[in-house]
Amino acid sequence: MSRHAEWAVPLQFSVCRPRRDVTMLMIAGDIDAATAPSFRAELSCAYVRRAATLVLDLSPVTFLAAAGLSVLVEAQAEATRARRRMLLITTVRPVDRAIDVTGLADRFQRVASLDAALVVLGPGYDETA
Repeated sequence: MSRHAEWAVPLQFSVCRPRRDVTMLMIAGDIDAATAPSFRAELSCAYVRRAATLVLDLSPVTFLAAAGLSVLVEAQAEATRARRRMLLITTVRPVDRAIDVTGLADRFQRVASLDAALVVLGPGYDETA
């Protein structure tokens, strides 16, 4: 086991429902080979919530390795298969740079904030009731 793995801080997750049709999962910490399995598990739990849209807030992410990118690509593919939307909140260089330099930018819809995501999504159940 590497020294880094021994001292790695686990990812932190927070889930909220800003609207009935939107689940937001906030992720904080480094997403690398050691933490990607817990990231994948949290995403699976978020999909079980059955919201039409999943917003991933990656703004507290401090490092995004290939393993984390792989999880994001899988999650986007699952969203497409399930006819759901997935938006990424990305405001930090480590995340944006990893997505851009790997040529994956066109696979994800990225926004700067939850407010921006809700604008992109348009009125939801709460606003039209």
